[in-house]
Amino acid sequence: MRYLFLVFFILFAGCATKQFEDKNAKEVNLKSKSDVKSLEDYTKKALTFKELKLKYVKPTSFIDDGVRGEYINYDINGTELGKFKKIDKNLAVYGDKIKIFDNNKTVKLPYLVYTASKKGNLIAIVFENNGYGIYDLAQNRLVFYKKSDDAITAKYLGAKPVFYNSLILFPLLNGTIAVVDANSLKFIRNIDISDDFIIDNVIYVNIVNDNLIMATPKRVVLFNPNFLIDYKDSIKHIIDYDGYLYVFNNEGKVIKFDSNLKKIKEKDFPFASFFAPSVCRGNIYTVTSSGYLIKFTPELNATVYKTGQFDTDAPLRIKGCKIYNQNKVFFIE
Repeated sequence: MRYLFLVFFILFAGCATKQFEDKNAKEVNLKSKSDVKSLEDYTKKALTFKELKLKYVKPTSFIDDGVRGEYINYDINGTELGKFKKIDKNLAVYGDKIKIFDNNKTVKLPYLVYTASKKGNLIAIVFENNGYGIYDLAQNRLVFYKKSDDAITAKYLGAKPVFYNSLILFPLLNGTIAVVDANSLKFIRNIDISDDFIIDNVIYVNIVNDNLIMATPKRVVLFNPNFLIDYKDSIKHIIDYDGYLYVFNNEGKVIKFDSNLKKIKEKDFPFASFFAPSVCRGNIYTVTSSGYLIKFTPELNATVYKTGQFDTDAPLRIKGCKIYNQNKVFFIE
């Protein structure tokens, strides 16, 4: 029995370490530049970079020169964030504090912040305790808060709250969408799309062609007042472009859906593990963990490039036509 278990373990380990390869990949050498800042953290919409900076303090002894090193965070435009990390185009977070760039204001909240988004004076917040709330900048206070069920853990690419007409959709860490009326500040309902209690947070929520589409790492759900459609898979990334959804799963498949969740086309790249994809000049790009750059047309026709330039053990993120990888920027096309 132990022998059979050992054989199974070896075979499973071998499969787990196998990576995508393409002997017909086109050779390409991307233009790049180095930067003193390195990619530290990112959400789907925002990047945060860090740089080791020296500061001088009063020496504590005759052998102390007073020099100290500390990491300072920056956004993609080089704006100094201090200890804050960018989570949206006009928001950054550090613990229980949110920095708002529109008015250069920082607000302190009662709980640690997981993610947030802003519209007008309202900031919709999902907290790390799986509670959610609305902060009104005009009143300088949290005007709504509700606690949801605890979540054990969450995938790092969580979705942000979505403002839709008078509603706010809160993507929670337990696979639930909480719907709140922003005008009356009243809870309306929960939409539960979870299949499990572990790593089943909402990783995507958006309105596509007037359809509410949501996803956890295990399923994509289209919610309509008249019907509900779902697609189950092992999901890594989802992007929407030009009214279509593109799902990248953990088995190396890329599937294109229309906004009614009807499958249009599928491409298979065995053993490929994708970094978060992005749209550049009308095409979709991603990088695999084995270092290949893949370009998809909107019709899902694929071109595979081999560069040998990426360090895939370091943070890597594509945003627009730039690939940020540790302390380098690579330019697509």
